[in-house]
Amino acid sequence: MIEYSADISTSGFVPSSEYFVSGQFSDFLELPSRGYCRLYKAQRNGQWFTLKTLKPEVSDDPVYQGMLEKEFNLMMQLNHPNIVRVYSREEIPSVGLGIVMEYVDGRTLEEFLTENPTQSARESVARQLLEAIGYCHGKQIIHRDLKPSNVLVTYNGNRVKLIDFGLSDSDSYAVLKEPAYTKAYAAPEQLSCGEIDNRTDLYAFGLILKQLIPNRYGRVVRKCLQPRREKRYASAEEVAAAMASCRKWRRVIPWGMAAMAVIAVLSVFSLLHFSKGETTEPMQPSVESPSSVRDTVFLAEPTRTQAAESAHNRTSSHAYEDNSSGTYLKDKPLTTVSSSEDPQAVVARRQRTDSILNTIKQKENQEQESLDNAIYNFKFTIDSMFKLVDLYVKSDEVKTSNILRDLIYIAEYKAKIRECQIRRQLPKSKRNSFFNYATDQIGAKKKSYTQKYPDIPYYPNEQQVREPEIYQPILEQSKKYQEEGRRLYKEWKRQMSSIQ
Repeated sequence: MIEYSADISTSGFVPSSEYFVSGQFSDFLELPSRGYCRLYKAQRNGQWFTLKTLKPEVSDDPVYQGMLEKEFNLMMQLNHPNIVRVYSREEIPSVGLGIVMEYVDGRTLEEFLTENPTQSARESVARQLLEAIGYCHGKQIIHRDLKPSNVLVTYNGNRVKLIDFGLSDSDSYAVLKEPAYTKAYAAPEQLSCGEIDNRTDLYAFGLILKQLIPNRYGRVVRKCLQPRREKRYASAEEVAAAMASCRKWRRVIPWGMAAMAVIAVLSVFSLLHFSKGETTEPMQPSVESPSSVRDTVFLAEPTRTQAAESAHNRTSSHAYEDNSSGTYLKDKPLTTVSSSEDPQAVVARRQRTDSILNTIKQKENQEQESLDNAIYNFKFTIDSMFKLVDLYVKSDEVKTSNILRDLIYIAEYKAKIRECQIRRQLPKSKRNSFFNYATDQIGAKKKSYTQKYPDIPYYPNEQQVREPEIYQPILEQSKKYQEEGRRLYKEWKRQMSSIQ
């Protein structure tokens, strides 16, 4: 018989062979990182921390030192459960001057989505992230670099932790105000180096929400992604209220559809009952009654505009012939409604027709709105793509048509690649319109430089340049730009083939 030396119901630690706590950082483990900083996991006083320091190649650069100090000062103002905590900024042996932060045992939002999380988990992550953004904005801090890789989700409880405030900015700061962003999640005003505010972060949140919960918050995402800031939500609170409204309607719609189905069944039943109740009389030759109410009909091939005008301008009872898919049939005979027909059937046909027309109209409006947004967005894009050309012609460097030509070539295919990316997201009915617009804009932009700077000399060979030390750098730079142009041309061809 086995005898226990202690009561098995008593709580306690399992004895370990080692127990050592140090007041200095130890057990350094370098974590994956991008940009100008290095990240380490280290322990002190029995706790894990994350250490953020500058990489050796920029550790002596005052600009990067200022960025790290600015990040620390901004994050010290933040105390929120969904934002990573900062404890101190100190000189760490073997690492250097760095920021001591909370260690988060989790994965990025990108990795979280690969796990195919439940709908409720996705909703919870979106809500927590929006709360963190709203809290930052309440402190007059703009993150400026919201993207899935800067959002951590803990393994324990799927808690959100917003990280990496290295590019953030605040109203209280007067330095390091230069434009900063990740291009894939940048708002139009960031790409054009314009003024930014809270709505810039909400643009990035719209892109994250679209990726996190696809096909659910379409109306909210569209408003977050409006190219003009004044058309977006003004605050994170407004976004949260709009998302709550969407969730409410998603709960109400199934009940509404069920009620409509019940009403439809009752209508059919009443029609059948009414027809059976009529007295049966011997068949007589068909004579049209003067009091009969004639329906307006669609002719052989009505356009959508004609259908809409007919529906809204009618002055008598209207009944339209339609098939099960909601499209109008061709070459249908006249539909005559007798004055003795059940009024409920007439009303039902009216409502069905109005519903079809409204659906068509809403779809057309949405497609046109998406085209307008794409055009507005492309205006910012094309200016930013040709920014290097503008800088070159305004600089004091030696100007040659060689370099100008190569820079225009690079800018042209950057703009064309962006045009392909935008066009792929548009409805098919609007893609040709956007392609024609973008092509015209790119052509006009190229033409403007040839007209504005016709006198810039062209150096085809070294014999035409008196100073070889001037020609050689021009030649090397031109070769470099030509290689970049060829790469962009191949990328554009690949994008074009993927659309077609």
